Amino acid sequence: MYELPKAHFYKVKNLIQDGHPYPEVLSVIEGNHPGWIFADDLEIPRTALIWSQGIGGFYLIGDPDNPIFIDELDRYITEQIVPRMKAFKMNYFEVSGHHRNWNMKAIFPSRELQQWEQLVFSSGSLKAVTLNEADDRFKTLSLRSREWRTQSFSNREFVEQHIDSFWKTREDFLEKGYGYIALEGEQITGVCYSSFVTTDTHAIGIETLGNYQKQGVGFQLARLVAKEISYNGYSVYWDCSLDNEASRKLANRLGLQQVYRYTCVGFTI
Repeated sequence: MYELPKAHFYKVKNLIQDGHPYPEVLSVIEGNHPGWIFADDLEIPRTALIWSQGIGGFYLIGDPDNPIFIDELDRYITEQIVPRMKAFKMNYFEVSGHHRNWNMKAIFPSRELQQWEQLVFSSGSLKAVTLNEADDRFKTLSLRSREWRTQSFSNREFVEQHIDSFWKTREDFLEKGYGYIALEGEQITGVCYSSFVTTDTHAIGIETLGNYQKQGVGFQLARLVAKEISYNGYSVYWDCSLDNEASRKLANRLGLQQVYRYTCVGFTI
């Protein structure tokens, strides 16, 4: 196995064509977000493992029956990838395949795997996003605004940590992404933003601080971000675990439709 240099990430883009086009994967391949790519061949790869820094997880794409790659993968993870994960203070390896033909139990026979289901929602088109009127109970501010760049907020680092986790630089985010915060005085109470960006899709990331949850803050922020994404010609992408009822309900309130369901597995390293 080999690690591809960033200039060669494009060589694996065709490997995802026969599966689900995860924006977490495509955004790394297209150079919009930080990550690593490991493949069976530097020039004409058949199979690849992609790490997305923002999600903190891995994705398998390409030929799931490639023995050159599959037989080497577990050892390579242990010897080459785990030490790098430890440097990021990560102690859990999470992975999913780009289609349902990936047999994780066969790939990781010695691992004690945990498994869970994820749901994907998408706008598909501008009309699919419910653009309700603004809720005057909440003061909101665009992360592209002059006010965000110049004003002081008591917990600004809450937002900056989100952006730094998903984007190469904050300047990249301001150039390519959309986002809003909710405010109570100078206190930021929630944030919603483009977490991953591809040529045609924006995935949404969102968090509301504990004391302000279940008050409509998240919906108001997500409504604004989804509206801006759609108005600029992109599809809205929403990914959440099957057991995250609040996130599923929020996606439905936005008018998004469930388009995919996939399985993740993970193990302690």
